[in-house]
Amino acid sequence: MSLDAAPVNLGKDPGGAQPARRTGTALAIIVVVQLMLTIDLMIVTVALPSIGKDLGYSENGLAWVVNAYGLALGGLMLLGGRLGDTFGRRRLFLVGIALFTVASLVGGFAPYDWWFLVCRALQGVGAALVMPNCLALILSLFPAGPERTKAIATSAAASSSGAVVGLLLGGVLSTGLSWRWVMFVNVPVGLAVLVLAPLFIGEQARVRGKFDIAGAMTSALGVALLVFGLSHAGEAGWSTVSVWLPILLGAALFIAFILVERRAAQPIMPLSLFRDRNRVTAYISAVLVTGTMIGQSFFLTMFLQGPLGFNPLLTGFAFLTTGFALVISSTLFIGLIRKVGERWVSFIGALMLVAGNLWLTTLSLDSGYWGTIFGPLALTGIGMAATLIPATEMAGAGVASDSYGSASSTYNTMLQLGGPFVLAILVTVLTTASKGITVPADVPGDQAEYYVLTESMGPGFLTATILAVGVAVTSLFIRRTTPAPPA
Repeated sequence: MSLDAAPVNLGKDPGGAQPARRTGTALAIIVVVQLMLTIDLMIVTVALPSIGKDLGYSENGLAWVVNAYGLALGGLMLLGGRLGDTFGRRRLFLVGIALFTVASLVGGFAPYDWWFLVCRALQGVGAALVMPNCLALILSLFPAGPERTKAIATSAAASSSGAVVGLLLGGVLSTGLSWRWVMFVNVPVGLAVLVLAPLFIGEQARVRGKFDIAGAMTSALGVALLVFGLSHAGEAGWSTVSVWLPILLGAALFIAFILVERRAAQPIMPLSLFRDRNRVTAYISAVLVTGTMIGQSFFLTMFLQGPLGFNPLLTGFAFLTTGFALVISSTLFIGLIRKVGERWVSFIGALMLVAGNLWLTTLSLDSGYWGTIFGPLALTGIGMAATLIPATEMAGAGVASDSYGSASSTYNTMLQLGGPFVLAILVTVLTTASKGITVPADVPGDQAEYYVLTESMGPGFLTATILAVGVAVTSLFIRRTTPAPPA
């Protein structure tokens, strides 16, 4: 089943034709948007208690405040990328920003719980139209070479650090002003982008032909069901019907999606993307790296606000270590990729992730921030930069210009699936480990719960370490794509 897309060609991709200053401004706009969307994944988290109190959410209802955004984003990401290829990347970028901005404004005034949930879902829809087209626009604006590597590194740093900034910004806004400002803060940024983007970002060539409706429907429903089931597994357990049934249905729809894509004239996710070894490695890294990072953040947030007694604002500041390490090291790895290639940079980054998570297995009730947490957070930031910069570049390397959106949306979908998939595994490990822990007699009664929590984190971080080893192993299969510098 397909829908004719207007066979309009708006001209060549403006890659090397635009002046450097104009291209630099376009990149700045795209990076700001990526930062805003990634921040929004986490900014609401620290404001949840205030939101629940004002709008009357139950604990399960609060979970939906987070899941509504994630489900819409994950479920529609592939669709957003292909729509950009078909109807114009800048057009979809602007439509998504407009929807995201309006949803943020209306959501900030929400008087009822259902109102706020609808706005969070609409934010996710807007983000799904924007995110894949961000990378697609970068691939169009910058031809393959050092400038594209630098642009992708800047983009990856913004996306990766956004979650950390979101935790801090959410704490600042909800503590200093009101939880409503975690929504309102997006409005001026969105309006500025809507004014500036048409001036500095040119429209790219559109794909002629038919739009893959069957692929869009099966992918959207399949990914949404998988994300829902995996996100729900941590709190409900794997044996719960509301967990395994969505996962089974999602898997069945995903198989149907693959069969549809094999026959589609212009698939929403070209299966040829998986024929490139480097690109498959990039997808694996996206899932495992983002998953271990989110799992680490989840565990450490509980430890910081539990045994260490940090408030949400101080917790946000604590995680800035990861953000600073990521941003500062990104510049180093851009040059290192040119010298030694993607394989060894990614391998070094994976070893950093292994070291950071292995260090955290020593966490105990007596651990402090500077002695046990600061170092692993710094290693995680460096490791994320070293693994995700090459992965992001490889995800778009060698892709035909008419498939930039599809390549970008596939990679971004892997990034979105990594969080709930790995977090569900890590929470299951933590829950299982906690059942076998006996509290020693010398632990004070008011510390018993924290003791069990802390001791059960060890197996969780060990599992994250094993996943990071998996990233290191897959890195060794990377073929060099960047030309070696002249001797």
